[in-house]
Amino acid sequence: MGKCVKSKNGTRRLRWFALGCLAGVAGMWVVCAIGLRVNGTDSEPIGIYWAVSKTPAKGDLVFVLPPAMPIFRLAKERGYLAAGPSPAGTCGLIKQIAAVGGDRVSIDRERVWVNGLVLKNSAPRLADEAGRLMAACYLSNYTLGADEVLLMSDYNPASFDGRYFGPLPKTTIQSVIVPIITWK
Repeated sequence: MGKCVKSKNGTRRLRWFALGCLAGVAGMWVVCAIGLRVNGTDSEPIGIYWAVSKTPAKGDLVFVLPPAMPIFRLAKERGYLAAGPSPAGTCGLIKQIAAVGGDRVSIDRERVWVNGLVLKNSAPRLADEAGRLMAACYLSNYTLGADEVLLMSDYNPASFDGRYFGPLPKTTIQSVIVPIITWK
């Protein structure tokens, strides 16, 4: 029987590989901390976005951390949102600001209205792809408070957005984002 000889080169390669992986993770964390956002959902175009220094305004794309609300726990349980670091225990969302403080919002069975104008792709769905009932957040001429926003996606009519969770506090917005590279 032959002897098992430990290779110093193999151990060194393993150490360098481990250090490389650690450096890659650390580098990715730094890049994310300074503004990189990746969207892998269909609510907005899939791709890479960058956080910019700008006060959020109507029409802006924003990166949001959902608050601890039952609707977000349900969304996580059903697989609409992945687990993540938000107060709700979900990943962050990328949505467009559709309405801000002072705007009048109505959500009915057929569409979402902001100041009397129908939002594109805004009809609430009655059921998800698995056939489970989805409850819209029905509102009738609700005037958003100064600290509220309505977040929507006009890109995908099946987006999980404000038509289901309603207005959110502005404090849930982490940053305004702009697309760098998108596809689909």
